[in-house]
This record gives sequence, structure tokens and C-alpha cells, in this order.
Amino acid sequence: MNSKNLNKSIREAFGDTLVKLAIRNPKIYVVNADLKTSLHLGKFAKKFPEKFIECGVAENNAAGVAAGLAHSGKTVFLTSFACFSPAINWAVIKQSICYNHADVKIIGSHAGLLSTDLGATHQMLEDVALMRSLPNMQVFAPLDAIEAAKIVTVASQSHLPAYIRLVRPATPFAYDSKIPFTIGKSHVLKKGSDLTVLGYGPILFQVLELNHLNLEIINCSSIKPLDAETIIRSLNKTGRCLVLEDHQKNGGLGEAIAALILSSGLSVKFIHLAVDNRFGQSAKGYNELYSHYGLGSADISNAVNQLLSK
Repeated sequence: MNSKNLNKSIREAFGDTLVKLAIRNPKIYVVNADLKTSLHLGKFAKKFPEKFIECGVAENNAAGVAAGLAHSGKTVFLTSFACFSPAINWAVIKQSICYNHADVKIIGSHAGLLSTDLGATHQMLEDVALMRSLPNMQVFAPLDAIEAAKIVTVASQSHLPAYIRLVRPATPFAYDSKIPFTIGKSHVLKKGSDLTVLGYGPILFQVLELNHLNLEIINCSSIKPLDAETIIRSLNKTGRCLVLEDHQKNGGLGEAIAALILSSGLSVKFIHLAVDNRFGQSAKGYNELYSHYGLGSADISNAVNQLLSK
């Protein structure tokens, strides 16, 4: 990501959108786990103090409170860092939210290596795997602030549980504001015919900078449900697939795509770049971490060249 183009953080877009939604929808509540400032919830808490429930550092209790409010007819946003929710309260999410089809939207912020100096304890790299495995759970990861606002808006209108993955830093704008977000649909960021690149979140900006290559870049922000139709159509055209994600290889988008390729009987050259069975660590900048874990620009270029050479 080019720092000169930084515009707005996904977290800020989330907080601003929530206020706008709550003005129109009196059923929206927020259950927070002592991270109001980090999740940009100050405006919401000030405007709707009776609808902002602060549970403190008690993630299991917060998930239970959120489920209870949902069963009383509310649309609830359960907010924390991803390393705390869903990492700590996954069992409560499973039993009280998913099993009961509770209308709770779980916001996991500061996910992935983009948390940089917060280190291994806060660089949640397993959240997509945890949430993909749960029945009735939708999983979304916005590309930028524009898409974050769209995803939060659409998720608030769905009565199914949902997990929305947010990241820490500000990012450029890349999502076309004229294109709606649709659950179960992917967004083609760039059309091409030589190679399909699939991913989610700001890590895709590194691929968008490879303008000299004929890549088809698809933003899979709806991780579950997955847009099999768009993905298969692209893979049939290119015959080559690179999956890129700031997450563990185990249980992530790459495994979902690999299963889709096998079940569809496609003959596709395939590379999956993700964190390979390792924990995160502290660094001065996320670019250092991306390079260290094989997710940097040079690693992506090497993978692209390897696929194109076959």
C-alpha cells in the first residue's frame, strides 16, 4: 500500500456507518468488550448510550449478552479485536449465536499481520478458519473503507449471524462505490485472461500494483458464502490460480478454493500464499512482516511468474 494514498481506515468506516444505520434502525445495539476507541465507537456510544452495552474485558459474557439481546428482537454488533473475539469466545458464539440463528454481527478488528507492532498475541491469523467452520455463520472481509460501509449495511439487514474481519491501518480506496455489496458475490477488481488472483482485504493492493500483467483480480470479500460461479468462470478462462491471504494457510480461503477446484473437476495450476503454520511477531511495518512470511511484493511476483511459466 502506498502511504501517499492512505485515506480512511476500515475501522473508522465501520463506526461511522453504524451511527448512520442506528439512526434509521432503532433495533441496532452494540455490545463492546472494552475497545470503544479502537473500534471508533465513540460517536455511537455518545448518540445512543442506552444501546451501547459495555461488557469490559469479558468476551464470553459479551457474546452471551449479544445473543440475549438478539433473541429479544435486536440486531446486535458484538465488537472486539479478532484475537479476543472470536478467539476467546468461540464456544459461546457456536452455542448461543450460531446454533440459535441469533442476529449478531461479530466484528473482529486488528486481524492479520497488519497489526504489526502488536505482535503475535494480537495478530489474529486463525479467525477466518474458526468462523468458516461454524454452521449458519457468514464471513466477510472488506477490501477498504468503502466496502466496509457496504458490508456493514448489508449485514445489518440479514438476520443470520455474521463475522466481519477488520484491519488496523488506513488504506487506499479501491472498491467502486457504484457497485453494491451482495452476500455470496465476489467483485472483479481487474479483468484479465492469463492468471486469476483471489483474495480478500488490503493485501490485494499489492497485486493491483502489478499493472503490467494481464491478471484477473477478484476480491472475495464474501468468504462464506463463496461466489463459486464467478471464481469457476475465471479459472476456466485462465487455467491458473493464485490465492493470497493475510491468514494461516490452514482453514483459510485457499483451502476453500482448492476444495472448489477439486469438486468442480477443474485442471488448474494453483499456488496459495499465506502464513504457513507459524505465529506472527512484532515489526516496525507490515511490509517487513509480509516479506518475512512470504507475502511480500517479491513473493507475489515470483508466484505469478511461476504460474505463468507453466
